Amino acid sequence: MQQRADLENESINHLFFDCSMARYVWSLVAYVVGADSRPCSFDQFWVWAKRFLPLGGKFLYVGLAAICWALWRMRNTIHFDKKKVVRSPTEIICLASSFIFYWAELQMEEDKAKLEAGVEALKKAALSFHPQEAQAEDAGVVLLH
Repeated sequence: MQQRADLENESINHLFFDCSMARYVWSLVAYVVGADSRPCSFDQFWVWAKRFLPLGGKFLYVGLAAICWALWRMRNTIHFDKKKVVRSPTEIICLASSFIFYWAELQMEEDKAKLEAGVEALKKAALSFHPQEAQAEDAGVVLLH
């Protein structure tokens, strides 16, 4: 995430795909789905998703929304709450995971199970790279206000 002084020059593409945290998050998502690249823009996301997640369907919208919302929330925490740093990208992954898990409750049972399985795969991958960040049973559980 950028420092507060740099936010005037921030673009949507930078925030959601180009900043170092976003690149890491998308790289982790790519790792989880077995992709050999990560998306670098919204337009490229749809091409990337069609190639690596051809059966993703409506879940692509949920995943994209959760990741972008988590990046946006973390950016606002840095900017408005004057948080100096993000400890690691795992914070963003866990926040996005909690959104997906929360939104899964709104789905039919079969879709809910698929979304929850995706959340578990994402959390497992994040914690395998940063195991000291959180206990496995606590990762991704964030109270939404």
